[in-house]
Amino acid sequence: MGQRKNICFIGHSGAGKSTLVTALLRKSGIKEEIVLDSSDEEKAHGYSIDMGIGACTWNGEKITMLDTPGGDEFIEEMYKAIPVADLSVLTVNGEKGIEVTTERGWELSGGKQLPTIVFVNHMDKENANFDDVVSSLRNQLEGKFIPIQVPIRQEKEFVGVVDVIANRALYFDDERKKTVPADLQQDVSELRNSLIEEIASIDDELMLKFLEDEEISVSELSAGLRKGVADGAVTPIVCGVASQDKGIRALMNALVDLAPESKENKEGPCSAIVFNLSTDPYLGRLNYVRILQGILKEGETYYDISRNEKIEIRDLHTFEGTKQLPATQGESGEIVAIGKLKDLRVGTTIASEKDTAPFLLADFPKPVYSRTIVPKSQADVGKMSSAMRELTTSKVTLRLERDTVTKEMILWGMGSIQLSVFISRLKNRFNVSLDTRRPAIPYKETITKKATARYRHKKQSGGRGQFGEVELRIEPTQRGKGFEFVDEIKGASIPGQYIPGVEKGVVEAMVEGNLAKYPVTDVLVAVYDGSFHPVDSSELAFKLAARNAFREAMDQAQPCLLEPVMSLEVRIPDEYTGDVISDLNGRRGKILGMEPVGRATVVRAEVPLIDSQSYALDLKSISQGRATFQMQFLKYHQVPANLQEKIISKSKETE
Repeated sequence: MGQRKNICFIGHSGAGKSTLVTALLRKSGIKEEIVLDSSDEEKAHGYSIDMGIGACTWNGEKITMLDTPGGDEFIEEMYKAIPVADLSVLTVNGEKGIEVTTERGWELSGGKQLPTIVFVNHMDKENANFDDVVSSLRNQLEGKFIPIQVPIRQEKEFVGVVDVIANRALYFDDERKKTVPADLQQDVSELRNSLIEEIASIDDELMLKFLEDEEISVSELSAGLRKGVADGAVTPIVCGVASQDKGIRALMNALVDLAPESKENKEGPCSAIVFNLSTDPYLGRLNYVRILQGILKEGETYYDISRNEKIEIRDLHTFEGTKQLPATQGESGEIVAIGKLKDLRVGTTIASEKDTAPFLLADFPKPVYSRTIVPKSQADVGKMSSAMRELTTSKVTLRLERDTVTKEMILWGMGSIQLSVFISRLKNRFNVSLDTRRPAIPYKETITKKATARYRHKKQSGGRGQFGEVELRIEPTQRGKGFEFVDEIKGASIPGQYIPGVEKGVVEAMVEGNLAKYPVTDVLVAVYDGSFHPVDSSELAFKLAARNAFREAMDQAQPCLLEPVMSLEVRIPDEYTGDVISDLNGRRGKILGMEPVGRATVVRAEVPLIDSQSYALDLKSISQGRATFQMQFLKYHQVPANLQEKIISKSKETE
């Protein structure tokens, strides 16, 4: 077996990535059924949701292909696949050109000077225009794009391509025909001269030949292109029709030729990175790893570097087509699957030596869209926890959390489509049914000025009574500081053993504020006086006294509501910047700064949570899906008076 090469297919939904991978696997000789979109949800929706993996052999080299979804809400699969791939294939729809995920896929691959080629698909369509796609790539994306093929059309039918490097034609129905059509010869000649100049500019030896007008051979040109791709300096463009097996052989040859050779050391100590998790109906949890160095062997013990724990590899699988086959070992550069290990996570490095440096994947985008989830029945309550744990472990952009203020279970994701898909998956795989709704806003309450109150708790009902008297001072503290309790008792007006009871009473009172029963925060409470009874006083009595004293003091301290404010960073194509800024201002947003990045603008802003809950959906509409954003909690801020009254009234209506 020769080199092992891992190829990642990225691009917008509908560009034909899964069809392309299927065509490549078929061309390699895979006869068995090829199933890349295997889940119930993928079959129901008709598009990829999870990463598909297939493998084949071509010209003696093993090729593993990673097929990623093109929907922008499932972009985490690209973040997983690109770092472990030797080459990315940016698949573009020949009719539609550059689309949303085309841009994002490029930013993660060629935009970071990682080896990438472009495959322009659907060249059989009436409106497919190769030249327009090349122009849009050059105009909209930062990179050096070089067509190494030119489409051949006869009466508008896509019948072949010209290999620009070899300067010969490749006809799909007759491989013996190699003459470049007369109407293309001048264009191909100009393109070839341009290609030679571009490649010579990144290779000193070829540049000398070019300047001295010496002939540069096809093999030298190919080698220069290979080096340029490996360095991320150039991006070749090829074309075809995946669904009709047109251009597939040429693409397969290009993949083998242009994918950089693996630099991993087969002889060194073993290390591997877990880049994907899935659940197979027959094999259970599968952990997909790329072996970075050495040989990974079944039956041997390794370290989970992140947890510093030992793990035993008991179930190892390799791939043929889209099927998993039992294996005894995997070698450096190879992608394999490990079964029967449930504690591994995406991004975990496993190694034979525990002091191995971890391999770092790119930072994943944070989830930006949330919904409250509610089990439909008591049976669903019992099953939900383990099912959600399985789901959120395998998907980095899904997060489940319990809001400490509203007590709701909140599921975060990248958008409404992603959450809908995975709630369906909970039903299909785990028989857990959930309802969803917009999350309640976790308001809090605080005070704006100092106040004092004295409260005596006295109760006598025969026998030992209850007595405790406290005098409290409350004052606002710095926003975000939380609760601070101070004992300022001088002398013995309240014995020390009762002070913990005072603090407990205050803490209990702060659970529900006086305005709308939201938690109270950012308050300093000092107990500075009081009285006790030698027989009737107890910690409970002082707790009850303190609770009531706090409530009375809060009424006098001009209480107000606080709302959560989110930090937003929005990346906007320049043509939509004005619309996005205007929309943010309409959301009570505060613009903190703007910065040009390439052909886009990054806007940083603060926006109240209540005005940003639907931002993931609204931003798509404003920018036609081309803008992206990240959002995270920043701080609590005082609610404007006019809104505060509405919130309090609504809260009282629901009591």
